[in-house]
Amino acid sequence: MRFSSKTRYSLRILLQIALEAKDGQVVKGKEIAKQQKISDAYLEQIMIHLKASGLIRTVRGCRGGYALGRSPEEITVLHIIELFEGKIEFADCKTPDKRCEMLDHCFTSAVWQELSQALAEAANKITLASIIEKYASHNIKGYVI
Repeated sequence: MRFSSKTRYSLRILLQIALEAKDGQVVKGKEIAKQQKISDAYLEQIMIHLKASGLIRTVRGCRGGYALGRSPEEITVLHIIELFEGKIEFADCKTPDKRCEMLDHCFTSAVWQELSQALAEAANKITLASIIEKYASHNIKGYVI
Protein backbone atom coordinates (compact mmCIF):
# COMPACT_ATOMS: atom_id res chain seq x y z
CA MET A 1 0.00 0.00 0.00
CA ARG A 2 1.26 3.42 -0.92
CA PHE A 3 -0.31 6.82 -0.35
CA SER A 4 -0.64 9.25 -3.24
CA SER A 5 1.66 12.23 -3.64
CA LYS A 6 -1.32 14.50 -2.84
CA THR A 7 -1.63 12.86 0.58
CA ARG A 8 2.10 13.04 1.27
CA TYR A 9 2.46 16.63 0.00
CA SER A 10 -0.61 17.72 1.96
CA LEU A 11 0.97 16.70 5.23
CA ARG A 12 4.14 18.63 4.36
CA ILE A 13 2.13 21.65 3.22
CA LEU A 14 0.01 21.71 6.38
CA LEU A 15 3.11 21.40 8.55
CA GLN A 16 4.76 24.28 6.71
CA ILE A 17 1.69 26.46 7.20
CA ALA A 18 1.48 25.47 10.89
CA LEU A 19 5.12 26.43 11.41
CA GLU A 20 5.11 29.67 9.42
CA ALA A 21 1.60 31.15 9.70
CA LYS A 22 1.41 32.24 13.31
CA ASP A 23 -0.32 35.20 14.93
CA GLY A 24 -2.65 35.84 12.01
CA GLN A 25 0.06 35.62 9.37
CA VAL A 26 -0.36 33.64 6.17
CA VAL A 27 1.97 31.73 3.87
CA LYS A 28 1.99 32.61 0.19
CA GLY A 29 1.33 29.83 -2.28
CA LYS A 30 4.53 30.57 -4.20
CA GLU A 31 6.54 30.11 -1.00
CA ILE A 32 4.86 26.79 -0.28
CA ALA A 33 5.45 25.56 -3.84
CA LYS A 34 9.09 26.63 -3.69
CA GLN A 35 9.74 25.09 -0.25
CA GLN A 36 7.96 21.84 -1.13
CA LYS A 37 9.43 21.71 -4.65
CA ILE A 38 6.08 21.29 -6.40
CA SER A 39 4.55 23.24 -9.25
CA ASP A 40 2.10 26.08 -8.61
CA ALA A 41 -0.55 24.17 -10.58
CA TYR A 42 -0.17 20.99 -8.53
CA LEU A 43 -0.18 22.99 -5.31
CA GLU A 44 -3.46 24.61 -6.35
CA GLN A 45 -5.03 21.20 -7.02
CA ILE A 46 -4.11 20.13 -3.50
CA MET A 47 -5.20 23.40 -1.91
CA ILE A 48 -8.67 23.15 -3.44
CA HIS A 49 -9.24 19.92 -1.46
CA LEU A 50 -7.62 21.22 1.72
CA LYS A 51 -9.77 24.36 1.61
CA ALA A 52 -13.00 22.47 0.85
CA SER A 53 -12.35 20.20 3.83
CA GLY A 54 -11.73 23.16 6.15
CA LEU A 55 -8.14 22.18 6.88
CA ILE A 56 -6.92 25.48 5.47
CA ARG A 57 -8.40 28.90 4.81
CA THR A 58 -7.36 31.48 2.27
CA VAL A 59 -6.83 35.19 2.66
CA ARG A 60 -7.20 37.21 -0.52
CA GLY A 61 -5.29 40.28 -1.59
CA CYS A 62 -1.69 41.39 -1.93
CA ARG A 63 -0.98 40.26 1.62
CA GLY A 64 -3.00 37.10 1.15
CA GLY A 65 -2.05 33.48 1.37
CA TYR A 66 -2.91 30.36 3.31
CA ALA A 67 -3.48 29.68 6.99
CA LEU A 68 -4.73 26.65 8.88
CA GLY A 69 -8.49 26.31 9.11
CA ARG A 70 -8.21 24.49 12.46
CA SER A 71 -5.64 24.37 15.20
CA PRO A 72 -2.64 22.04 14.75
CA GLU A 73 -3.97 19.97 17.66
CA GLU A 74 -7.17 19.27 15.72
CA ILE A 75 -5.68 18.24 12.37
CA THR A 76 -4.76 14.55 12.26
CA VAL A 77 -2.95 12.46 9.71
CA LEU A 78 -6.19 10.48 9.38
CA HIS A 79 -7.99 13.63 8.15
CA ILE A 80 -5.42 13.99 5.39
CA ILE A 81 -5.39 10.32 4.41
CA GLU A 82 -9.18 10.10 4.21
CA LEU A 83 -9.41 13.36 2.27
CA PHE A 84 -7.30 12.03 -0.60
CA GLU A 85 -7.46 8.24 -0.25
CA GLY A 86 -10.91 7.66 1.22
CA LYS A 87 -11.65 5.48 4.22
CA ILE A 88 -8.75 3.21 5.15
CA GLU A 89 -9.67 -0.28 4.01
CA PHE A 90 -7.18 -2.96 3.09
CA ALA A 91 -9.96 -5.10 1.60
CA ASP A 92 -13.37 -4.03 0.36
CA CYS A 93 -14.95 -7.48 0.54
CA LYS A 94 -17.61 -6.30 3.00
CA THR A 95 -18.89 -3.33 1.03
CA PRO A 96 -22.38 -3.92 -0.42
CA ASP A 97 -21.35 -3.36 -4.04
CA LYS A 98 -18.23 -5.56 -3.80
CA ARG A 99 -19.33 -8.14 -1.23
CA CYS A 100 -17.27 -11.29 -1.67
CA GLU A 101 -19.15 -14.55 -2.08
CA MET A 102 -16.62 -16.17 0.30
CA LEU A 103 -17.24 -13.63 3.08
CA ASP A 104 -19.41 -15.89 5.25
CA HIS A 105 -16.64 -18.53 5.29
CA CYS A 106 -13.56 -16.29 5.26
CA PHE A 107 -11.42 -15.69 8.32
CA THR A 108 -9.04 -13.31 6.56
CA SER A 109 -11.61 -10.52 6.13
CA ALA A 110 -11.46 -9.96 9.90
CA VAL A 111 -7.67 -9.66 9.69
CA TRP A 112 -7.89 -6.99 6.98
CA GLN A 113 -10.55 -5.15 8.95
CA GLU A 114 -8.45 -5.26 12.12
CA LEU A 115 -5.39 -3.94 10.29
CA SER A 116 -7.43 -1.17 8.65
CA GLN A 117 -8.82 -0.14 12.01
CA ALA A 118 -5.38 -0.20 13.66
CA LEU A 119 -3.91 2.06 10.98
CA ALA A 120 -6.86 4.46 11.20
CA GLU A 121 -6.56 4.64 14.99
CA ALA A 122 -2.80 5.26 14.79
CA ALA A 123 -3.22 7.95 12.12
CA ASN A 124 -5.94 9.61 14.19
CA LYS A 125 -3.54 9.97 17.13
CA ILE A 126 -0.92 11.83 15.10
CA THR A 127 -1.67 15.55 14.91
CA LEU A 128 0.24 18.39 13.28
CA ALA A 129 0.99 19.63 16.79
CA SER A 130 2.43 16.27 17.86
CA ILE A 131 4.65 16.12 14.77
CA ILE A 132 5.92 19.65 15.37
CA GLU A 133 6.50 18.90 19.06
CA LYS A 134 8.39 15.72 18.27
CA TYR A 135 10.75 17.48 15.88
CA ALA A 136 10.87 20.90 17.59
CA SER A 137 14.46 20.33 18.67
CA HIS A 138 15.58 20.00 15.05
CA ASN A 139 16.74 23.00 13.08
CA ILE A 140 13.55 23.78 11.14
CA LYS A 141 14.82 26.63 8.94
CA GLY A 142 15.02 25.17 5.48
CA TYR A 143 13.31 22.03 6.74
CA VAL A 144 11.73 19.48 4.51
CA ILE A 145 9.11 17.70 6.52
